Amino acid sequence: MPTTETLLSLAEICAAFAGFAALVSALRRSSDEVGGAIHDLLRLRLVISSAVAGVVAALLPVGLAGFGVETSLLWRLAAAAFLVFDNGIILSFARAYRPVKSVIKPDRLAVSVVLMLEVVEQSSLLVVVAGLSIDSAPALYVAALIANISQAGFIFVRFVGSTFHHEHQLEEHPT
Repeated sequence: MPTTETLLSLAEICAAFAGFAALVSALRRSSDEVGGAIHDLLRLRLVISSAVAGVVAALLPVGLAGFGVETSLLWRLAAAAFLVFDNGIILSFARAYRPVKSVIKPDRLAVSVVLMLEVVEQSSLLVVVAGLSIDSAPALYVAALIANISQAGFIFVRFVGSTFHHEHQLEEHPT
């Protein structure tokens, strides 16, 4: 499969995001600000779950190819599974956010960027699942993975920014 190296590289990038997010989480101090701590936890959870889904989604076509699955079916199955992973993450995040939405303000920039990337990701995968562009299926699938990685990366940057913002606040105003 000609995209194997690309998919393996994307899996490595996703895994790196999950690892860095876990490292930042381990290094950060706890915040006295309840809303900030909850928001950071939701961001951490979102980065790690998106990264893990990205790793699985990147490796799935490689694994299916190893079983000799016909190419067009391979991409359609992988895209369908990726859609399930992605929408599962969205539902899980929505359920986790719902009880705390009165405590934390939404990060409007993050919502806008993630929504835009999500449209690219989901529409690319839906085109593959529907079989509308069989010749472009690998490229559309990789585009969906890149959108997924971009989301995880953007949320990771927001997480790191808020983590160090909290630490800076603690240094300025010790309790």
